[in-house]
Amino acid sequence: MIKHYMDASVSVSPLELNSDIQELGALERALSSADVFQPVPRYVKTLRQLRKASQTISCHRDEIKFGVTFGERLKELGDDFGLSPQHFSVNTSGSPLLVKEQFGEHLISPTHFENGAYFSHPHADHQLDHSADELPSIKIGQYVRFGRNAAVNAGGDVAIGDGVWLSPGSQLLRQDHDPYGRLSIGSRTVAMTRLPPVKLCDYAWVGREAIVGWNADYLGKASIVGIRSFLNTWVGDYSIVGDQGKVLQYLPFKAHLMETYQPSIEQTLQVSDWAAINSDWLMIYRDSPKRETPTLPAPLAEYLDTPGKKSVLLIAPPDNAQLQAFARHSLDVISGSRQPFAHHLQWAQDQGHKQLRLRADLDFAKLPFASAGDFHYRRRLGYSLIVANSSPVDAEPCRVYVNELARVLAPEAMLLLPITDVLQAQLSVYQDLFHLRGEVEFDGASFMLMKKI
Repeated sequence: MIKHYMDASVSVSPLELNSDIQELGALERALSSADVFQPVPRYVKTLRQLRKASQTISCHRDEIKFGVTFGERLKELGDDFGLSPQHFSVNTSGSPLLVKEQFGEHLISPTHFENGAYFSHPHADHQLDHSADELPSIKIGQYVRFGRNAAVNAGGDVAIGDGVWLSPGSQLLRQDHDPYGRLSIGSRTVAMTRLPPVKLCDYAWVGREAIVGWNADYLGKASIVGIRSFLNTWVGDYSIVGDQGKVLQYLPFKAHLMETYQPSIEQTLQVSDWAAINSDWLMIYRDSPKRETPTLPAPLAEYLDTPGKKSVLLIAPPDNAQLQAFARHSLDVISGSRQPFAHHLQWAQDQGHKQLRLRADLDFAKLPFASAGDFHYRRRLGYSLIVANSSPVDAEPCRVYVNELARVLAPEAMLLLPITDVLQAQLSVYQDLFHLRGEVEFDGASFMLMKKI
């Protein structure tokens, strides 16, 4: 019976170790050539050489020089294959900054690598035919610190913002194994073409020996991943998280300072009295006007009262009022601006709500998945409810947007979509995706209530 499941196109044949064959795998054979022309082997060879060179780093000057070398080698690789300058981009500009305080001093180096810090390549034997455009993109901002033996697996696009710190021994993984694929002995990594890109926003901090998994596509601005934590989901802005992404603390006062004043790196280094900032921020927050919690439409309230855990995605909420309406549920907020984030986080902190995540990369054509990434082991996951406070005004972007909303919703989940002329004209198109439940009023606006099929 097992032959019924065997793939006739797959062959398994033994190799004789006592033969003249020296290179046993396709990648080894490609790398053995004096001149490597294929994009993937060249990419692999470049990262291997850089990894070996990083083990010779012994002082601050070496760390800074290696950062420059890393950028130059990637630029050379990109130029050879005609890639855009943005495909591989490493910002090593800026002078070393000596920060002197009342007691002691410390050095802030431009983007640099401590001893043993490296980028590794994915397992590439089955991906040798990929084009240069399919090579993972690597973008690194200013004053980034790669701690001793920090590891970045570059099996998917990696974007690292300014002032990010990957602590010693931390790992950023960008490849995965499909549990519906082969057993361990024959498993092949999923890399370069299927995994989501990862973005580490400005001032994100990955703690010592923490592991950031393949589905973590976003580490928020000034977020902190605790020591030895493992997480495989995205992390909100201005949050401290532990194992499995559990929120330990919010940082609304830092959100207030950073988003109100937009300080430079040098100015940020001169801020030391965070208690005073927190005190000033709390006065501002207490004096700010508060709206009453909006009443939920009856069909929506009935749905949310059904048994089971609910997760809600709020797209560009204007203030805290909508967060208050869904306070009993886990909340994700995505917006195009971080300006209201301090208020959102302070509300959550005051309410003891530990299931709020914020991100500021709103793209109508690509929304966050509840578990991050684009899929989750083929399980039926997704948001229980999405409140889409904004939407595109043109027909085609609106169609793409609604399809994207459907992708990140769980089966039989609910959607509140603003009623616009474009939406009204396209309602018949969406009936393959949704049951239309009618118009409802929520938070002073008219929405179409839709249930995913």
